[in-house]
Amino acid sequence: MDDEPSPLLLKLVALGDWGVGKTSCIKRYTDNIFNADYKSTIGTAFSLKTIDHTNPSGRRLRIRLVLWDLAGQPSYNELRRRYMAGAMMGLIVYDVTRPPTFMTAHEWFMKFVAVCPTASVALVANKIDMETRLVPIQAGKMLAEWLKVRYFEVSAKTGENIEEVFTDLVVRLPELRDI
Repeated sequence: MDDEPSPLLLKLVALGDWGVGKTSCIKRYTDNIFNADYKSTIGTAFSLKTIDHTNPSGRRLRIRLVLWDLAGQPSYNELRRRYMAGAMMGLIVYDVTRPPTFMTAHEWFMKFVAVCPTASVALVANKIDMETRLVPIQAGKMLAEWLKVRYFEVSAKTGENIEEVFTDLVVRLPELRDI
């Protein structure tokens, strides 16, 4: 018989316009893969990753992250609201080569916190490996400061800062501090 306690189940949702790289960020984190052959998420998709975490009091925790990838197309608004419910963490992702995706990041944030007001949130600027960057770092930092969330510059393609985003979201969860 296994004395190992059941993993703590934590839900994370990734939000943003279509094509910003939500799926790629999640796949890079969970499976360490990148697929350049992009296919739009239809509705929702989810991935799992089990991690070990030591909380501030020194207790080791086994955590199973359920990462929900929610389609960015407007036609999925109601479906997204239902899948956001109960999330403890959220990624708001935009594409640094497509300014309109940055312009909607605030809207994604507001939709998420309306359903999950106490969740840990990160603003994620994806595709920093691209030479055609049009959204400057300063704009992302200003938005993150305004929204009072953490800001990360990542590349799902190269893996740069992907692990840091997800780790940061987990370690900042107040629920894990007192366990």
